[in-house]
Amino acid sequence: MSTHRLFTGLLALFRKPRFERELEEEIHAHLEAAAEDAARRGLSPDEARDDARRRFGAIEQIKEEHRDGRGIAWLETLLRDFRYALRSIRRAPGFTAVVIAVLALGIGGTVAMFSIVDAVLVKPLPFPEPDHIVQLWEAPRPGVVNSTTAPQFVAWKRLATTFDAFAAEQPISGALNDPSGPARVAGKLVTSEYFKVFGAKAALGRIFRPDEDQPGAAPVLVLSHSAWETYFGGDAGILQRHVLLDGRSYQVIGVLERGAFDRDQTKFWTPLIFTPDQLSSAVHWLTLYGRLRSGVSLHQARQQMNAVYSALLSNNVMDEERAGSIVVEPLAHLLVGNRLERSITIAFGAVLFVLLIACANVANLLFARGAARKTELAVRAALGAGRGRLAGQLFTECLALCLLGGLAGVAFAWLLIRLADPWLSESLPFTAEVTLSARVLVFAAGVVMSVAFLTAVFPAFETTFGDLADSLKQAARGSSAIHIRVRRAIIAGEVALSLVLACGALLLTRSLLKLQQLDTGVRIENVVTASIDLPTQAYPTPRKAALFYQALSERLRSVPGIAQVGLSTFLPLAWISNGEAILLPGAEKPVRVRFKRVDSGYFKTLEIPVLSGRGISDKDNEGSPRAVVINQALAARLKETAGMKDPVGKVVRLTSSDYLGQQPLQSDVQITGIIRSERTASPGYPDPPVVYVPLAQAPHPNIKLLVATRRDVSSVLPGIRKTLSEIDPKLPLGDIATMQQVRDETLSGASRPAWLIGAFAAIAVFLCAVGLYGVVSYSVAQQRGELGIRIALGARSKNVVAHVLRNALSMIAAGLAFGLLGVYAVTRVLASSLFEVSPLDPVSIAAACLFMIAVGFLAGFLPARRAARFDPAITLRSAG
Repeated sequence: MSTHRLFTGLLALFRKPRFERELEEEIHAHLEAAAEDAARRGLSPDEARDDARRRFGAIEQIKEEHRDGRGIAWLETLLRDFRYALRSIRRAPGFTAVVIAVLALGIGGTVAMFSIVDAVLVKPLPFPEPDHIVQLWEAPRPGVVNSTTAPQFVAWKRLATTFDAFAAEQPISGALNDPSGPARVAGKLVTSEYFKVFGAKAALGRIFRPDEDQPGAAPVLVLSHSAWETYFGGDAGILQRHVLLDGRSYQVIGVLERGAFDRDQTKFWTPLIFTPDQLSSAVHWLTLYGRLRSGVSLHQARQQMNAVYSALLSNNVMDEERAGSIVVEPLAHLLVGNRLERSITIAFGAVLFVLLIACANVANLLFARGAARKTELAVRAALGAGRGRLAGQLFTECLALCLLGGLAGVAFAWLLIRLADPWLSESLPFTAEVTLSARVLVFAAGVVMSVAFLTAVFPAFETTFGDLADSLKQAARGSSAIHIRVRRAIIAGEVALSLVLACGALLLTRSLLKLQQLDTGVRIENVVTASIDLPTQAYPTPRKAALFYQALSERLRSVPGIAQVGLSTFLPLAWISNGEAILLPGAEKPVRVRFKRVDSGYFKTLEIPVLSGRGISDKDNEGSPRAVVINQALAARLKETAGMKDPVGKVVRLTSSDYLGQQPLQSDVQITGIIRSERTASPGYPDPPVVYVPLAQAPHPNIKLLVATRRDVSSVLPGIRKTLSEIDPKLPLGDIATMQQVRDETLSGASRPAWLIGAFAAIAVFLCAVGLYGVVSYSVAQQRGELGIRIALGARSKNVVAHVLRNALSMIAAGLAFGLLGVYAVTRVLASSLFEVSPLDPVSIAAACLFMIAVGFLAGFLPARRAARFDPAITLRSAG
């Protein structure tokens, strides 16, 4: 079809009234001219008009030929069918509402999940040339990764020629002065090429210059666009202002453009200027990013960086005597991670099961509607309608229903995304923006068309290509055997899919319960936590920090409602880096340990028992002998590696870092006690060795406050804030959370898939129950005559109920048989997401089967009870 033909056809379609009017006028003018010619030949006016019409021919036929030549026949036919379909579904509002609701659940859930898949796994990172951005770190041995030292960063940047930009970062926070009080704001120390790595640009001002991360540079600051609006009200004169962070003045030089950084917790960036103390090759504290040069592959960058690593092993830059490598990984892969990718994939698979069940339900409804319209279709066929024409009409009706369901589904998906936005912002990478983008809407259109095909083709074929000649007789005695078998097979398929989802949900739920029962080794109830970060300008020495901690602990213990107070550099359940070591006398290799600074109230607050020796006391201060407490895991490691059966009282050498984490330290310490291990690793992993150092002997500017309360934790927060303000009014509390919230966040990686799949399983079972109820109800309605005869011949009500229930439970049994095969195949995918639960856990499988049987029983019982109450006289009379 030529472009001109298509254009004129579409023009005729949308300007039909005008063209019809012009056609009428043209025909009328032609007839008038022919009548005038006939009158001039001597005919009377009436005879002239009759002669003109006779010579012109069949007017309506000519009109149709003209319309066919002017328009696009198939498109006009489709539009007529579509208008007819809308009128048809408007005449059945109940049927239409049920179909649209079922489709909205299936399509809406699928589109919402795909929007997450698109944002996290499909859409490129929101940076220029995102595939060129990588992260780098040292891997001294397989399975171990290290942050980078400052000398390593300097050497790598100098020797790495495969990168356009190379930058380091270190997270920090700052107390921002605010009219409502000091607010703790997250930020980062970054080197000058940081924004060049990510391709970020300034909406106001500029980003860092190369000289601004060098010693002697003035303190400057770049704000995120969201921080500029939130904390400074979008002040256009922000570039002329100085900002006080932790009491230090910074010149604001730029505000970033709107973008991904607005969804990150980081609100400001300031140059990372290395001091002489920070240029130590023993302190690993930097995270590195790089932007590959154009034309450089990831493989080439890895080769060069490992060559750099090998070259640096022989000097003081790489001071550890071990051969390793430098890992170079795409940023996109690191932001998502294997666990999140697996969880999203599993959830998307679950929602596809729900979509298939929704399709099965709609197909069943169309089967029922088609059976009810057999007589109508037989009459239309007898009047000359072709079978293909009838099938096309039915398909168009289904397409109209699916389009309405698709619109409702997209609206439902939008609502789901809005409601889930707080959860999504916490669970997904900051680069992921979940929206109904153009790609998601195209996917939604594809889903709608797929659903229309899946739900319409077979019902339309079975309805129109069956024996239409017998339809009138068939309507009197019910559906055909093949019709009933097809609907029963669809329900069995729904049961099978629902069983797989129910099993998956129960497996994940059992795993979640196992995780909830996991012994964390610490008190969880009525404990509130918060972070306090001391600015080094106000607390430049360890002594000053130690005095602050002592005053804070003493004064908080006198606050009403507080039972115990503890301080630590890490919360329980929090991951601790493996960067410190214990050197044993006579041993060749050190014992790697996790290092935790705690005060005397930490073990008491969390009710961690001391198993041997003593814990940390108030006497373990700066002037007393160095002491440490170790956990059970470290005691077992010392026994295994050095034969220390009783380490209490032994003196060992401990490596650590100084107050600011810039210089390595080594000191001889005495092991004074052994505590029961607290959970500091992910579930499923053994407890790591941990050494606990008195906070008063090794202060640190960043600590976590833990408060055990005698009543509701929220009631003591005002007292905590007031006490902190009395000691230092410029210090804010940050990261306030209960230990229950900390625990839930730790387990969230396993709990979120469980909740998602559980929700989808509930929807699937509901749809399955609705479908089963519909099939049984329809079957009972079709068998009214047969059941009436049985009752008239003496059948008891319980026999009728048993007959109907047998039909329902037979469909359940068939579905369970196929579903168990699916369970065996599909649940193995969940193996990596389960904790102490087998993928073929018999308890979960048995519970899911019993649940589906119960659903089938309830779905069949109501129609069965209704059938048992049929009045045989009325039933036989209505059957004719």
